[in-house]
Amino acid sequence: MTQTLLIIDDNPDDIEIAKVSLARIDREITVEAALCGEAALELLQSGKALPALILLDLKMPGMSGFDFLRKIRADQRLQHLPVIIVTSSALEADEKKGQEAGADGFLHKAFEMDQFERNLKSVLNRWLNK
Repeated sequence: MTQTLLIIDDNPDDIEIAKVSLARIDREITVEAALCGEAALELLQSGKALPALILLDLKMPGMSGFDFLRKIRADQRLQHLPVIIVTSSALEADEKKGQEAGADGFLHKAFEMDQFERNLKSVLNRWLNK
């Protein structure tokens, strides 16, 4: 069964890296992407089928990942969606703030593609095999 994953990141290169990694992890996943929190909210509120999982960048211009999380956690239709923060930040304060805003987990951006793919596969196994 194909599942949809939504990637929210202001860096098109990071979106492409995630797409390539997802394609290499033998899975039937449809990927949608949004370059900002505002566009992602519009997509989620459009009435289309909701994604099975959201990968969210924290630091974006305009609406930050934290703000996006707070908005969907306040929306009854969207609040149940699992959101994994994908970040290069190693700050404990960012992780704590993400948890307080409603993040379900964290995926740290790895400098090596193989490590990122292993981390991503672990997240997918946890959240998409329910």
